[in-house]
Amino acid sequence: MTSLSHDTSHLAETYDRLSDSQFEGGKRLVERLGLKAGDRVLDVGCGTGRLARWIAERVAPGGVVVGIDPLVERVTIARARSAGISFEVGQAEDLSAFASESFDAMCMSAVFHWVNDKPKALNEARRVLRAGGRLGVTTLPRELLGASTMAAVCGPIFGQSPYAERADLSALAIASRGHTTTELVTMLMGADLELVELQVVQRNRVHPSGEDLLDFVESSTFGNFLRVVPEDLRPALRRDLVAAFEARKGPEGIPVRDYGMLLVATRG
Repeated sequence: MTSLSHDTSHLAETYDRLSDSQFEGGKRLVERLGLKAGDRVLDVGCGTGRLARWIAERVAPGGVVVGIDPLVERVTIARARSAGISFEVGQAEDLSAFASESFDAMCMSAVFHWVNDKPKALNEARRVLRAGGRLGVTTLPRELLGASTMAAVCGPIFGQSPYAERADLSALAIASRGHTTTELVTMLMGADLELVELQVVQRNRVHPSGEDLLDFVESSTFGNFLRVVPEDLRPALRRDLVAAFEARKGPEGIPVRDYGMLLVATRG
């Protein structure tokens, strides 16, 4: 199971520096929520607060933005860099700190695949949204994970010795607990949330080097990615992955492709 205990201040700072692609995806999601001045917005899985700060600009004047994240190091950075926004340590499955019908909108950008109890999280989302309030989610559809650059590169490496005998991919929720598009829509319906919009899109980014790419992956998985193998194998695994990604490098860098799902739902 994915652990929340491996994050460090270094990983949090690295993520804040390298997370432009996720920040841009978050902005595209929030644009679908129809925010206006004065709205109250909850950012679940707020990380280092970049998206929350952007949301605050959208709902000014008079709006309120609250961010929660289970990773203390990232909340610490968010608080230090985001005057006027409230950040707390918390998880999607337990929003008991917030009253029912207290938000006009809620977003979960690039976080839903990490949530352990997704139906509970969606029920909590419905509870804290006012009537007509919107929930926005971006995540990874399981049926398309195999079409990603990460799968094409990592699959053969994890399948060879010595990693094949000693790797435990359950440390990565996106590999072990991902859900298909149909399953996620069914969860929304089970939480009595009405689907408004569904998009599945190809996403492309470029990294300048294999080291930079691995730094992004390790920081965006809060220290879990290389922990799929025992500690003695991690330096070798990193070297092999860096080399494999470097072999794909072109004039502009290393292209990385995957597929993302964007969902917008409303509380009726």
